[in-house]
Amino acid sequence: MAKTTTRTASALERAFAGNGGGARPTPMDALREARRRWLNGDRLDMSALAHELRISRATLYTWVGSREKLIGEVLWSFAEEGLRQARAAASGSGAARIVDVFQRFIHANASFEPLRRFVEQDPELALRVLTSKKSPVQGRMIAAARELLAHEVATGALTPALDVDTLAYTLIRVAESFLYSDVIAGSEPDVARAVQVVRVLLHARPLPGSRLPVPPRPRRRGARTTSPRSRR
Repeated sequence: MAKTTTRTASALERAFAGNGGGARPTPMDALREARRRWLNGDRLDMSALAHELRISRATLYTWVGSREKLIGEVLWSFAEEGLRQARAAASGSGAARIVDVFQRFIHANASFEPLRRFVEQDPELALRVLTSKKSPVQGRMIAAARELLAHEVATGALTPALDVDTLAYTLIRVAESFLYSDVIAGSEPDVARAVQVVRVLLHARPLPGSRLPVPPRPRRRGARTTSPRSRR
């Protein structure tokens, strides 16, 4: 008796057949859907999001941690894009380049309507998500600022008055204050003054006799690290 060969249908074929064989959703799908809803001004309802993804609420919370953390990831995804564009468009070196990056980024944020709407509609939540240490936004913004500063210091184009960790934290807090606090108070973000403060901080001279820790120079890819034992 001849054997019957059974061919396994592909995932796409099963999806077309409508038998539930489509690809399973992933955490990135949750982020994409959350981004879409946030851009539209919809409230980010976790039950509705889980239903849309055809997963349980428990699975969704396992993926994202909490509603606030998910909103933070949404906001960071846009901030990361804005930073990338600002860095690509900025010119110059040293303090001038960093001021250019901040100016472009702050302008983009101030004119980003979904962000303004979010801050105006739910200021308490917006402040927690945008400026809290528990949110992914502030920490990553500070890390990005530190990377900018460290690069310019390592190349010798910048000698800041503060260590890069303190300066990065201060620059981001300045940007937060002028961007979000002004909107919550009912006034327009003062971008020009924010940039002016950033410029002053970056051009300030170190105090006489002060020694600041110098960030390590970026290591070339493929370069070997010499161990203490091998240097003896």
